[in-house]
Amino acid sequence: MMEHSGESDDATNSVAKGASSFANMYDTHVDEVYRFVHRRCRDHALAEDITQETFMAAMRRTDDQPEITIGWLLTVARNRLLDVMRRQSRYEGKLRLVGVAQTTGHDTALAERLRVEGALGELSVDYRLVLTLHYIDGLTVPALAEHLNRSVKSIEGLVTRARRELRAKLDERVDGESAEAGGSDG
Repeated sequence: MMEHSGESDDATNSVAKGASSFANMYDTHVDEVYRFVHRRCRDHALAEDITQETFMAAMRRTDDQPEITIGWLLTVARNRLLDVMRRQSRYEGKLRLVGVAQTTGHDTALAERLRVEGALGELSVDYRLVLTLHYIDGLTVPALAEHLNRSVKSIEGLVTRARRELRAKLDERVDGESAEAGGSDG
């Protein structure tokens, strides 16, 4: 009977340590994740929802991988925001088909943003992360190096390669759209 009690204490301590670890990770990163999402969507409620979903995913993941990094959290948050934006874009597209919505300059900006986000989505996680943190969040190369635990030279090279790859992906998308537009004439 005593052994069972000891095992129960070990399990309770393990759960308490896991909860404490998650709480520390949450407290450390929640504001940064929220700001990251809010800067992209400019919607307080949506940013809160996506931040909550991101940390729910982290909570589920802590069983598999006890150390959750800020890079992982920001990638999850960005992917969830992209999912929402895609759903919203499809919905607005359906409304336009039935003549409910007006086409505006905002639609063009949204289409361009989705094109860039789509191209970013085709990049490796490292490339996406470094471009997002550098160009959207405004982190300097030295700040990126510190944030990602890498040397400044390594980050400079990574940013250069990531930019080159993004440019190639965007060019592929433009070429693909031109081919589709040209093919519809024939």
